[in-house]
Amino acid sequence: MLKKNFAILSSLFFWLAPLLFYFGWRIAVIYPRSLWIVVIAACIILIPAVYEAVGRRFSWLAAAIFVNLAVLIASFYLFISLIASPWVLSLLWLIMLWHLYRYLLFAKRSLTANQDNHFIPIAFASSLAASFFAAASLFGLQSFLSLSPWPLLAALLVLLAINTQALAIIQGWQHRRYRIIWPFIALFTVEITMMLSLLPLNYLISGILSALAYYSAVNFTRLYLENNLKRHKIRNYAWFTAISLAIILLSARWL
Repeated sequence: MLKKNFAILSSLFFWLAPLLFYFGWRIAVIYPRSLWIVVIAACIILIPAVYEAVGRRFSWLAAAIFVNLAVLIASFYLFISLIASPWVLSLLWLIMLWHLYRYLLFAKRSLTANQDNHFIPIAFASSLAASFFAAASLFGLQSFLSLSPWPLLAALLVLLAINTQALAIIQGWQHRRYRIIWPFIALFTVEITMMLSLLPLNYLISGILSALAYYSAVNFTRLYLENNLKRHKIRNYAWFTAISLAIILLSARWL
C-alpha cells in the first residue's frame, strides 16, 4: 500500500514539480529570507519527480540525474535573484519550465521506453546552463555585495565537480581510470573564473566566458574518451571557441 501511494505521489510530482519550483520562487520574492528554504524544498520535490522519470527505481544514474537537475535549479534560483527586470525574469522562467519538462519527459522515454532521443544532449545543456548560472551568480555576488571571491570560488569548485561527475555518469563515462578527470575539469573552469574575476567585466559576460571554458573542457574530454581526437574536430572546436570568445568580448559593452 505504501509503495502504491508513493508511486502515485511520484507520478503527481513528475508533472507538478516545474510549476512548484516557480511557485516557490514567488514565495521567495515575497519573503526574500526564505530563498534557501525554497531551494531545499525544490530539491526535496525533485526526488519523487526523478524517481518517476527513471522508472521508479534507485540507481547511480537516478542519483546523477537528480544532482544534474538539483545543481541547475539551485544555481538558477541564485542567478535570477540578481535580475531586476520582470520581463527578463518571465522569459527566463518560461525557458526554464520548458527545459525542465523536456528534460523529465526525455529522461523517462530514454530510460523506461528505451527510445532513441536527445536526453544526453539535454543533460549536457543542463550542466552547461548550471555552470553559467553559478559563475554569473558568483560574479554578481562579488560585485553587488563586495564579497571575497575565495569562498565563492571554493563553492563553485565543489558545485562544478559534483555536477561534472553526475554528467559523466549520465554520459556513460564510468570507467574507474576516468574519475580523476572530472575534478580537473572543474578546477580548470574555476581557474578561468578566478582570472576573470580580476577583469572589469560585467557579471553576465564573465559568466558566459566561464561557461564557454567549461563547454570547451568537457567537449575536448569527450573527444579524448571516445578516441575521436581527429585534427578537423579539434580545429572546429578551437575555431568555435575563438569566434565565440571574440563575439562575446566585442559585444560586452552592450550587456
